[in-house]
Formats: sequence, structure tokens, C-alpha cells
Amino acid sequence: MTIQIDAKRDSYDVVVIGSGLGGLTAAALLAQTGRSVLVVERHNRLGGYAHSFSRKRQVFDSAVHLIAGAELSDTGHPSMLPLLLDSLGVADRCAFHRLDLLYRAAFPGLTVDVPTGPDFLDVHARLFPREKLGLRRLQRLSTQLAREVMRTPPDLPPGELRAAGLPLSHEYRHRTAGSVFDDHLRDPRLKALLGTLWPYLGVPPSKAGFDTWAPMLMNYVDLGVYYCAGSFQNLVNAIGSGLTDAGGELLLKTTVRRILVQDGRIGGVVLDNGQRIRAETVISNADPVQTCAELIGTPGVDTAYLRSLRAMRPSLSAAVAFLSTDMDLEQLDIAHETFLYDEWDHDVVFQKMVKGEVPALAVTVPTLSDPTLSRNARHLVTLSTLLPYDAVESWRDNKSRYERLLLDKLEQVIPGINDHIDFIEGGTPRTMERYTLNLRGAIYGWEHSPEQSGTDRMPHRGPVDGLYFSGHWTQPGGGVLTVVSSGIQTAELVAGHAVFAPDFQRVVPLRRYGSKG
Repeated sequence: MTIQIDAKRDSYDVVVIGSGLGGLTAAALLAQTGRSVLVVERHNRLGGYAHSFSRKRQVFDSAVHLIAGAELSDTGHPSMLPLLLDSLGVADRCAFHRLDLLYRAAFPGLTVDVPTGPDFLDVHARLFPREKLGLRRLQRLSTQLAREVMRTPPDLPPGELRAAGLPLSHEYRHRTAGSVFDDHLRDPRLKALLGTLWPYLGVPPSKAGFDTWAPMLMNYVDLGVYYCAGSFQNLVNAIGSGLTDAGGELLLKTTVRRILVQDGRIGGVVLDNGQRIRAETVISNADPVQTCAELIGTPGVDTAYLRSLRAMRPSLSAAVAFLSTDMDLEQLDIAHETFLYDEWDHDVVFQKMVKGEVPALAVTVPTLSDPTLSRNARHLVTLSTLLPYDAVESWRDNKSRYERLLLDKLEQVIPGINDHIDFIEGGTPRTMERYTLNLRGAIYGWEHSPEQSGTDRMPHRGPVDGLYFSGHWTQPGGGVLTVVSSGIQTAELVAGHAVFAPDFQRVVPLRRYGSKG
């Protein structure tokens, strides 16, 4: 993979702003069609929230903890990622470790190890035997809806779901996951246990769109969970290699200062060094408010469109801590991923988070799967909790306080670890904003509420001909596989035809719309 510090030419077919997995996937697929593609990234590494960083000979993932479906599946639920890597010719450039557990859930009075596959239902049914039939019905519905979501064409108008042969997507379009849980289950503790993964969406089941919840959960259950060997930067770099192998270009430590609009359509971009790049297509993997209001502005973007963007709700941000310890965590029966909750009621937990409290914690120990991440014979631990951007007046003044809150909570998962920490580095919502320029440090783009999920989420086509959006702000939503899917959809809209692996087309017969702009 070749990284550049200057653009080689002054004209490209496609310019992609930001190298998050959505934009990078779109860029690589479009380069394979023979288009000239330039990706412009302001950071010194590719990947957005999927990038990793090194401290003291230790490698930390900035945000991604695990992914679903890194290997081909025979469940009938297709694994998109390995087919994409194979299609790009880079399947041999990253490897994955399969994990035994999806997660460990720790609630007051109950800790449960939750696996994937058929055992997922069995574990819940053993704990709540009277709910077994309802569990089966809910899992069957979730799987069916997940498969509909996979074959939903990009930018399909919500009113056309039923006509497109997607009846469940139509029926559950405005339903929350919590309300669907209520249709099938009675025990509030079972509902809470099924809702353990809600921090991956940013809102609890009572506020999360079911058409986003079902694919997220069933991808993990049906396809298994994996950690990328050497960190998820290797997955990012593999897709980046697919781009450069096809003739595309990567430009790091460079910022797009302006998107040019000429005669009502995209004309190119201006870089921070003053270079003007002509392009008829621009794909923004960046915050759409920044893209439209700052990089284009009025009159290029209609004021009504800008008002509609500003009326949407971004997701919460997060406080994180990255640490290393000399404790032998392998001997302590620690899971790769643990979710700790002070309360059974996820709505109470969420409201406390909104107030700036820390009633829940996600604990990730990637070195249990990949010891090579640390060259110092240490285990690495990542802590994270959701928080709003405005939880405090000054994150600089409160950063160390939140690190302490996270570490105190960690003691409930790994007692005594605070006496064995030899490195720690924290991050706050301000950190998220600074590195990504995401509105209010949002970690999932727009909030995954029903009115901002599924086909109601922001479409890929922008308000100017030739402008497209990709990544977690757009359909289908946040999460690694989801933003990769977003990149595939964006590439197909730009190209006006299928750009992905034929094997995937046979498994999931996507319906497509032609390109516009």
C-alpha cells in the first residue's frame, strides 16, 4: 500500500473525504471499476474510528472491539466481509481470531457468558425456561428482518419497502427493539439480558430502532465474532491496499478545505495546501453537517436542507481508557468483552449516562485473543462508557476524574487490577471530536432511533448532484459491517451497477437503482 503526501494529478473521477471504513470501501470498489480515485485523510493513519495506535510497544484499537462474520459462513446468512476482501484481492493481508464468547454480561446478582450460534438461544432459555417459545419467535423474526435489511437497495424510499418485497422492514420500520421485546417476552430481566449489547448502538432497546437492532445482534449470533490479528488497523490497511492495487491513491495528513460546486453540481475540492482538484463525484465519509455547512455552505446547499440536518440527533460520545497491566488475566477467567451494569433497567442506566454518570462499563481485553499486541508481556485493557459531549463544562479539567471513575468501576470486573497498571491513557468526547471532527464527538453518527434508522436514516445521495455520503451517518448505520455495507452501497450508486463480488450477488440478490449525478 502506497501512501502519498501530495496528489499526483489535478483531476480525478472520484474524491473521497475521510478514510473511515465506509469511504475506504467505496473508494476501493470504485477504483476496481477503472475510475481514478483519490482518498484524502487529515489524520496520519487510515481508518477513522477503526484505526489503532501504539504506545510503549503496545498496540491499542481506538474504538473497534470485535466484528461479526470474518469467515465464510454456512448458516445461510452470508458473510460479507471475507467476500469483500476476496473481491479486492487482499484476503491474505489480514487474519482473524475467532472468539468463543459474544460477551460476558454482568448485572446485579447475575453474570452470564453469552455465546454465538445455537447456544445463544439455549443460554437464555436455560435461565428463563418459561420464555423459550417467545425467545425462538423473537430470534426467528430478528433473523428474517436482518436478511431483509441486507437486501434492501440503497436509498430506497421508505414508502416503497412493501412494494420492494420487504414486508418486515415495512412493518417494523418505526418500532423500537424494546417494544418488539415486549411482544414476545415477559420477564424484565430476560429483556435486559437480551439488551446487553445496546452500547454498540448508543441507545437502549426502548430507544433503538428494531430494524437496526436485529441485524446488529443476528450478525454476531449467526456469523460468529472475531478479533483482527495485530489490531483492526490491519483490516483497514488491507482494504486500503485493495484501493492502491487498483490504481487508487491515498493522501494522508491532508485536509479538504472546500468542496467546489459549479452550475449546481460538484466540481471538485480544494486542499489545505491550496491545490484545486477537479472531480465530478465527491464522497464524504465525514460529518455531513461539516460537509454541507462548512465545506460547501450556501447557496451550494439549500438552507432548508441545512436546517433538516441540524434538526437530526447525533449519537452519544464516549469516555475511554487504554491501559496495560502485569496481571496474568488468562488465569483469572476474564472474557474478551464484558459489559458491566449497575442496574437491570437500561433506561435508568442511559439517563444516568446522559447526566454524566458512569453506571455501566465495557471492558475489552484483546490480548487474550492476540498476545502479540503487547511486546512487553503485558495484557492490554480498554475501558469505555457512553457520555454526552456536554456532560461537563471542560473535558480538559475532568479527563483525569473520568479515568478514575472508569478504573474504580473496573475493580468490579478485575479485582485488584488498579495496583497492577503500568500504563494508562484516556480519551473523552472532546478527544473524539478532535480526531474525527464528528459533531459533538458522536461515535455512531446519527442516533439509532427509529426515525433515524433503516430507510429513514440519511440517504447516500447528497443535496448536490455528484455529492454522496458514506459511513455511519448514512444508511444502514453504525458498526463495522454496517459501514462497510454503506461503502458498498455508495459505490454502487456512483457506478450505477453492481461493483461487488459475484458470489455475494448470488447469495443476496440486491435490487439496485441507477446512478444519479
